[in-house]
Amino acid sequence: MAVADRLMARIDAPNRKIDSVGVGMYLLAAFLFAFNGSISKLAMNAGLDPGHLTQIRSSGAMVFLVIFVLFTNRGAFRIKRGELLFLLAYGVIAFVLVQFLYFYTVSLLPLGLGTLLIFLAPVVVALWVRFGRKQPVSNRLWAAIALSLAGLALVAQIWQGFSFNLLGVFAGLLCAVVLALYWLLGEAGQKKRDGVSLTMWGFIFASITWAILQPWWNFPFSILREMSEPLTSSFPSLPIWGIMLWGVLLGTIAPFLLVLGSLRRIGAQRAGIVATTEPLWAGLIAIVVLGETLNWIQALGASIVVVGVVLAETSRRMSPIEDSESLPTPV
Repeated sequence: MAVADRLMARIDAPNRKIDSVGVGMYLLAAFLFAFNGSISKLAMNAGLDPGHLTQIRSSGAMVFLVIFVLFTNRGAFRIKRGELLFLLAYGVIAFVLVQFLYFYTVSLLPLGLGTLLIFLAPVVVALWVRFGRKQPVSNRLWAAIALSLAGLALVAQIWQGFSFNLLGVFAGLLCAVVLALYWLLGEAGQKKRDGVSLTMWGFIFASITWAILQPWWNFPFSILREMSEPLTSSFPSLPIWGIMLWGVLLGTIAPFLLVLGSLRRIGAQRAGIVATTEPLWAGLIAIVVLGETLNWIQALGASIVVVGVVLAETSRRMSPIEDSESLPTPV
């Protein structure tokens, strides 16, 4: 019996190791996404508006992904019949609306609160699966909704009167809906394409859209030469061009590749649960970088929201195939 137990332990050990690596990859990705949110807010405080911030981030990511796909999978540049409209819609929704609404939200709200609102997306997905697709979900969904609403009420401290920017709150909730749509489209798109080429085309169409809406000759390039204004003594002033370069390489490309690697190891549902650490990372990083703080009641509320999101994420019953194809990529 002892020999059999040792043999099973040896068989299970690699799986546990793979799981820990996958979780670690997603934790690092969530940290990079959250850190990018903080330093991007420094760029917006220096005068770079959310639209131009999204435009330069999308275009920069597009260039690097095009080069990467060019050397690794040239066949991905072919667009199949009937695929064009889907890729266009995916690019506009995923990399125009989601990113713009994210940056617009955190430009009006504290980073921690804005990220919490946006990460209600798993609740939206679960509701869509239940009422849109008519697929079963567990009763945890209703507990998730109750906890999320209660937690947000604590964060907002509604008994003292609503003190946050209402437009920012609306933008954050709208971003949660759009982010949920992005995940659903990403899930459908990966049935025909790999995640890297799907994202490449998303950034291509997003960059074209921004170039039409905001021609490059009107881009405020002079702001890129300026320095950010440090909001705390513990974080230095940074050049805006450096913040933008970080946003492309370590705020977009690196975490996206980490997410893809994590998905292959732990699946979408567990990855989605780990992704709920991003609001916590955002709140902690905002204290150091932006000087934002939460009192103990608001911190408790934020924790309750995260618990609600985890419950919503686990309420959806997924098959092994769906679990490996979903794309719970953060913003």
